[in-house]
Amino acid sequence: MVEILGEGVEMLMATLYLTEQYSLVKLEGEALRVQAAGGKNGTVIRVPLNKIEQVIVLGDITLTTPALHALLERRIGIHYMSARGKSHGALLADWGKNSGVRLAQYALCRDVERSFEVARQCVAGKLLNMRTLLLRYARGRETSENLQDAAQTIKRCLRELARLKPPEITSDRMHGLGPLLGLEGSGSAAYYSVFEAILKGEWRFPGRVKRPPTDPVNALLSFGYTVLTNQVVSLIHSVGLDPGLGVLHQPGFGKPALALDLVETFRPIIIDSVVVTMLNTGQITPGDFANELGAYRLSDSARRSYIEKIEARLSEQIQHPQFGYKVSYRRCIELQARIFAKHAQGEIANYVPFTVR
Repeated sequence: MVEILGEGVEMLMATLYLTEQYSLVKLEGEALRVQAAGGKNGTVIRVPLNKIEQVIVLGDITLTTPALHALLERRIGIHYMSARGKSHGALLADWGKNSGVRLAQYALCRDVERSFEVARQCVAGKLLNMRTLLLRYARGRETSENLQDAAQTIKRCLRELARLKPPEITSDRMHGLGPLLGLEGSGSAAYYSVFEAILKGEWRFPGRVKRPPTDPVNALLSFGYTVLTNQVVSLIHSVGLDPGLGVLHQPGFGKPALALDLVETFRPIIIDSVVVTMLNTGQITPGDFANELGAYRLSDSARRSYIEKIEARLSEQIQHPQFGYKVSYRRCIELQARIFAKHAQGEIANYVPFTVR
């Protein structure tokens, strides 16, 4: 279900996206009153608070203090991004009452052997899902040999990953994760080196370029990864974990390290999959991008279509590989956060990443 509330205001599943620049969002009873730029003559949309689970603000949009208070009282996270998709941070409600889960998380992150094993599984999940995506697109393609070669490289990285031993010393610049990060980098390089071969038509992909994205495909990937990471932050926080303390990504000021750890597994099967589908089916065209000083930006209408497809993917029902019942991809992300919490608390022996076939 996708409910279009008005130009620049969309309620996709349980996420409210605010995209119309210079809009003003106020509290009005049990709803948010979103007024577009233009004062009294601007379009007004009302969104019931009970329909919202999180808010993503893209660009220069103002939420009044009463509106922010109402959202936080209901434990609804507000994520701020630039109009181009750069994450500025989030406002989240208080931690809740389960401080024990965070104490267990901190203990896990300080335990060299346990934290290394979870980091290993995060990388393994990412590489396995990258390999699965390549093999899916290799079927019946002229470029299948290149895709299969890249998949084989990833498989070798996975074998070497399984043989790695936890570091004895973690005081180096890589915190003892150097060999693990090296294999992640090799597998990712193989994946992105053939990503262009998956795409149809005139699309070009020079490899992964992040800051700033210098081509349309990288612009789509970067924006999608940021949107997905913000959603993971909210889901982690709802479980009671600290999004800022991870095992693979090291903590930093304003850095959602645990969210970055968990999102690695889901990026290929959610964002990359949506990007390939939209480009190959012509839902996004080269004309939907503007080149601004060497950096590419998606048009407002194409961005709304892209967000809609991401949300549709997150709501897609699949059979969970570990539990066997049908759930949405969004629920799968929440379950990964809960698996991490259970493992940190010693309730389950191993952290198992989410993977697809």
